Amino acid sequence: MLTDTVNGRRGCLNNKFFNLPEEKQNVIINAGYRVFSENSYKKSPVSEIAKEAGISKALLFHYFKNKKEFYLHLYNKVFSLMKEIAEEEMDVTEIDFFEGLLKSLKFQRKLLEQYVYIFRFMMKAMHEEDEDVAKDMIGINSAHANNAYRFLEKVDKNKFREGVNIDQLFNIIGWCMEGFWNEKYLSSRLDIDEIDAGYEKIVNFFKRTTYKEEYLP
Repeated sequence: MLTDTVNGRRGCLNNKFFNLPEEKQNVIINAGYRVFSENSYKKSPVSEIAKEAGISKALLFHYFKNKKEFYLHLYNKVFSLMKEIAEEEMDVTEIDFFEGLLKSLKFQRKLLEQYVYIFRFMMKAMHEEDEDVAKDMIGINSAHANNAYRFLEKVDKNKFREGVNIDQLFNIIGWCMEGFWNEKYLSSRLDIDEIDAGYEKIVNFFKRTTYKEEYLP
């Protein structure tokens, strides 16, 4: 079951938020993801989030001491949710680079089914320039960066053609995916099947160009 804890702790958040039924927590979180995904941090109206969540602005600030704390909670929650889903479903013995990337697709799909605006929020947050939150997000990014490096450490490097820099390849795929996500997640019509198909095309393209022939279908 997904929780709202971060590394086993609940941070400085008001415990009364965690005492709410999970369904109500998710309504508030989804409202936050939706509003922050459509506006910059500074221009996102907390009153609109509260109204969509069916609570008062005062009650939202009873759960979170201010707008910044709520925003950073939403940002950190993305990483926490992905980690929890991965721990629940991921085959820890998987050492194929591209199979690992494709399996991450189902994690994203599961998140989208529960939090429809979660990746739109992340696309917006990645380019957030407001100093009030940007410096804190850098710290959150650093705290979760080790997950990617652990994945790269265990992949079977013998499958790659000679001269392939796996770290660079991982970054290049990430840049391609960011452009793809910007196009799909920020569009007015979100088609999860279309996103899945596009993701697979990108991954398979790089597999064909970087794997040795004997490891290709």
